[in-house]
Amino acid sequence: MNRSRTPTPAVTGLLSAAALLVAGCGLFSSQPGQTPAPSPSGDSPSAGVSISTETATPGPTRQLVKSITLVASIGEPKNWTPAGLTWNGIESAAARVGATTTLVQPISNAELDGAIDKAAVAEAGIVVTVGPAAAGAVLAVAGTHPTTQFFELDVVVPQSAPANVHGLVFDEAEAGYLAGFVAASFSSSGTVGMVGDVQGEAPTTNYAAGFGSGATQLKPGFAVDFAYAGTPDSPDKGRTAAAGLVKAGSDVILAMPSLSGIGAFREACAGKARLVAVDADAWQTVPDIQACLIVSVMKRYDVAVSAAIVAVAGGRAVSRESMNDVANGGIALSDFHADVPAGFTPKLDTVVATLKGGPPRSTAAPSTAGASPSASAAP
Repeated sequence: MNRSRTPTPAVTGLLSAAALLVAGCGLFSSQPGQTPAPSPSGDSPSAGVSISTETATPGPTRQLVKSITLVASIGEPKNWTPAGLTWNGIESAAARVGATTTLVQPISNAELDGAIDKAAVAEAGIVVTVGPAAAGAVLAVAGTHPTTQFFELDVVVPQSAPANVHGLVFDEAEAGYLAGFVAASFSSSGTVGMVGDVQGEAPTTNYAAGFGSGATQLKPGFAVDFAYAGTPDSPDKGRTAAAGLVKAGSDVILAMPSLSGIGAFREACAGKARLVAVDADAWQTVPDIQACLIVSVMKRYDVAVSAAIVAVAGGRAVSRESMNDVANGGIALSDFHADVPAGFTPKLDTVVATLKGGPPRSTAAPSTAGASPSASAAP
């Protein structure tokens, strides 16, 4: 477990946060690369490596989008899952541009790959996928179907990919920042914690960097503890990590949107800790922890995919990477499920306004950076 009692260098106050945003760098420009490097050792999340994405990639010529196909993640979509939200966004955009929609729900990886190949043959079509499971199949198919546009939600597209493949990604560090700000606001012990999946991997790294900065932005010197399940697929290991945080004094805990994270949430809730979620709306997806949930910081898959579809239908160039954040509606808070502390709402409004007033996101993604807790920390 790693404990930080000093603010991260990226954010030492609201005005400095605003300055970082205006400069177009720092925490809120953060987004994972393909293989993020471990950070230097230290007591707090620190800046990591940067990757560059193309400033623009060729968009389609102006044409009517005739069809949009979502090849959903295996086992999805359901209401409030990433694929379910993506489907809502597709249907909304299709109504605006006059396109037909098709939902394909694979039950195996082989079926997933075949469905992407089949969907790619549609004239003036868009194929949408969610998550990394479909990334290999998209790259294999896209080069032979250059007039079809492929949107991959929550996937960093390699620079070697065909120009018709586009990643719609989310600023996870910014989401983590909001989660940390909320967690510290609701904490009475002076210590908040996060259960990550695999230390050093991009999503855990980005959320952790934001979470630590958000908590210490509100209360300099606030204690922020980190523990790791070591895998996204073990509820038991998530429970063990969360139990350690609760025992050490964390009374508000963030966990990843994974099987390990669900286990962590359930253990933390059983230990009377309160919870902040990221990615999906945990009130809907993990209803048995509702009694402990404060809020979810959501990735708005529906907003991201709808904006991209409308851009293609309007003949506008679409970048290889499109960053979605608070400023463009891609990151948003769910309803609060707990009484907020006195004075909290105006402080939160100020933070959100600062984020919204940050550097505008163009259709091209900025250079990106990740950060992670110390590599010397042990679960």
